[in-house]
Amino acid sequence: MADVLEPGVVIKPQMDKTKAIEFVWELFGLKAKNVKEFNSYDDRNFYFKVDPESQIENPYLTKENLNPNGYMLKVTNILDSKNASYIEAQNQMIVHMAKSDLEVPVPVKNKNGLTLSLEELEVKSDNSWESNNDEKAAKKIVNKHLVRLLNFIPGKILYDIQPWLPRHFYEAGVFAAKMDNSLKSFEHPAYEGRNNIWYLNSIPQVKNFLHAVQDETRRKMCKDIFDAFEKEVLGKTDQLEVGIIHGDFNEQNILVRQMKSDPDQWEIFSVIDFGDTNKNPIIFELGITIMYMMTQCNSIHPNEAGGHVLAGYETIRTLPPIEMEVLRLCAAARYAQRLVMGAYSHQQDPTNDYLLVTASTGWTNLTNFWNVSQEDLYKKWTEIKESY
Repeated sequence: MADVLEPGVVIKPQMDKTKAIEFVWELFGLKAKNVKEFNSYDDRNFYFKVDPESQIENPYLTKENLNPNGYMLKVTNILDSKNASYIEAQNQMIVHMAKSDLEVPVPVKNKNGLTLSLEELEVKSDNSWESNNDEKAAKKIVNKHLVRLLNFIPGKILYDIQPWLPRHFYEAGVFAAKMDNSLKSFEHPAYEGRNNIWYLNSIPQVKNFLHAVQDETRRKMCKDIFDAFEKEVLGKTDQLEVGIIHGDFNEQNILVRQMKSDPDQWEIFSVIDFGDTNKNPIIFELGITIMYMMTQCNSIHPNEAGGHVLAGYETIRTLPPIEMEVLRLCAAARYAQRLVMGAYSHQQDPTNDYLLVTASTGWTNLTNFWNVSQEDLYKKWTEIKESY
């Protein structure tokens, strides 16, 4: 079982673009240019293109098979880096999805023919009591991080387009169901017994971070949601279909491209960032998807987004009654989880405004969502589904 994040622990890799360029050359034999860091909660993701005039020192790559769209260097946090088999499982999962005709970022082999390696990063400062009071200390502190390279898929992330339309919610549901169907035939031992603070089955541990929510009313709402989720969902896990899921199908991980029929319109076509993939009840995937579609839902009321997501999802996979029964709680628990962990993470890194993206509309959306009865919510969702 993987370690679960505890309050006060910094797990994100401490590095910059210069170090990313070094990794690209030393591990993959490529000269990086136009390096740009992408947002991430716990990992570091560096996009780059390869200098076409440079020499390639990698027996598994040639100038002819280079990806003209570039690559993404992913450096994993110290917790997940303790489990190389899990990261390798992600790589195999991506390849499996690609074989199911899903457009996903396939991993690239390094100089040694491997799709990942464990590398050292020096921590620049040690703020421990011992080192601050030992003049002879000055010891070098090193963390180990898994490093890999993925093909970059061009497109925009859903977060960057406006407005989000009901059609986008429907497409998100279709794609989520296609992922779930594809992964029904995928297994890997690394997913067995694994835990992470971002998995929905870790809601009991998320309670330890409730103190980060300063507003008492909001904090109580989240606790009520977590308590209900534990009882009504986690208490029925043995009745729910379990499988490997993406687990974080959100606006920062969903890729969109211009439609061929109308270049002014955007369509969902891919997903990135498999760092939260996990083995859990499959219904978690749909609940997570619905939650994220609510975050920038300006064209319709956020409570209605789930109806469109569900309509798209059920064109591929029909929900059994038990899954429909717990769906609202899954979406609410994920929303509360994201808001609580976002508040905590921002306390640890006040300069990273990305951590507050969900909070900008989230508290209002979650309050409105939680205050509607399941009966009334599902009645509206049924009307929406029947409109297609």
